[in-house]
Amino acid sequence: MISCIIPVHNGERYLGDAIESVLQQTYPRLELIVVDDGSTDRSAAVAGSFGNRLRVEVQERGGASVARNRGVELSSGDLIAFLDADDIFELHKLEFQERRLRERPDLDLSAAYVENFKSADFSGAGGHEFHRRRAWPRAITTWVLRRSLWDRVGPFDENMPLSQDVDWHMRAVSAGASIETLPIVLSRRRIHGDNSTRFANDQCRAAVLKSLRKNVTGPRRRQRGGKR
Repeated sequence: MISCIIPVHNGERYLGDAIESVLQQTYPRLELIVVDDGSTDRSAAVAGSFGNRLRVEVQERGGASVARNRGVELSSGDLIAFLDADDIFELHKLEFQERRLRERPDLDLSAAYVENFKSADFSGAGGHEFHRRRAWPRAITTWVLRRSLWDRVGPFDENMPLSQDVDWHMRAVSAGASIETLPIVLSRRRIHGDNSTRFANDQCRAAVLKSLRKNVTGPRRRQRGGKR
């Protein structure tokens, strides 16, 4: 079984599309958990409207990492996937990646390409971010990973407000994970007026730099017998 976790904070506008993209997957053995992270809009109600086809967990505002970690704690699948509340899966995404993980018992994490698309209600300027097809294996919405890898690497860093997926990916690499990127688009990232990372480039770069120092410099120092 694949457990899919969707964290949401005030995402009622697009959450229904995200949920539908999971429930319509061609892979049948799914568990969907939506974690409402202190929303003040109708996000919980939107998720609840799908009835017993998913589980809705409501928590106080803690951030995306806290919500994702909570979702994994509640899940029971052998494989784990993540989807942001404003993005969508391609129809065959989980089927393709489950098959790949089954074909390769040595593989810990399957990633793929992500495709950007403009939301119909977005009228902002274009730019490089609208390049349709991107090879970005650190994009969390492309991942399907084994629970055994999650147990090795540990949860998302709840002290990082941004780029938690990049940090987790670096930790997985440091842990010796076998990771493969399929050269096909399996997830779609919605560009709209409220994307958290579009307006926080400096903060994202700072978070990635912090993660690099932690995951590259730290292990080298330990190997040399130095102190962290």
